[in-house]
Amino acid sequence: MRREVFVSNINSQPSTSEAWKGAMNNLNFRWQFITTLLVLSTFTFIFTHFFDFIEARSGRHLNDFILDNIPSYNVSWGVFFVLYTAIVVGLYTHRAHPKTVLIILQTYILVTFVRMLTITLFPLEPPIGYVPLREPLVQFFTNGGRIISKDLFFSGHVSTVMSVYLGTHLPKTRSFLFVCVVAICFLLLVQHVHYTIDVIFAVPATWLVFKFCKKFFGGK
Repeated sequence: MRREVFVSNINSQPSTSEAWKGAMNNLNFRWQFITTLLVLSTFTFIFTHFFDFIEARSGRHLNDFILDNIPSYNVSWGVFFVLYTAIVVGLYTHRAHPKTVLIILQTYILVTFVRMLTITLFPLEPPIGYVPLREPLVQFFTNGGRIISKDLFFSGHVSTVMSVYLGTHLPKTRSFLFVCVVAICFLLLVQHVHYTIDVIFAVPATWLVFKFCKKFFGGK
């Protein structure tokens, strides 16, 4: 009897296509999802000009006693691997959960705009010992494929992985993504890409943005 109920519960789970069809039949979800994709599509244009703006100005250096005690190494490919593995795993494992995918994307978008504001308000120079972070996908949005070094306060790598981690709900995926959050924080500090405050502040900042999106958006 228990086996029959268990099998029945498995069979009752909607497929990915059914889940998305049902979600898109909800007018509010549909418009939120379409709007989210449209905003994402503008990032190519926005990033190109924003990166030009921040790289052209001068900022200040911060004293960072933690970085002072960490030798710098080039771990660009490690950062790249952790970042995009987290994104792919988070979205793929929740592909049959449209609202989860939507809240992840919405959190990422809003936290990106918050970052653009804080980066504008607090111009900084890269930390002492900075090793240029080569990231092909990000450099695609820059003029001449140049490396961006002044998008500092606060970390976009950490906030992106945090957006995925906070939005997911499957236990195994969350555990994996938590490891990714810790790993990318560590790697960014090893490469001296960010100040310690950039990395630390990204965590509560993304959490606050996620809570905001959860309350006001999320396909409700």
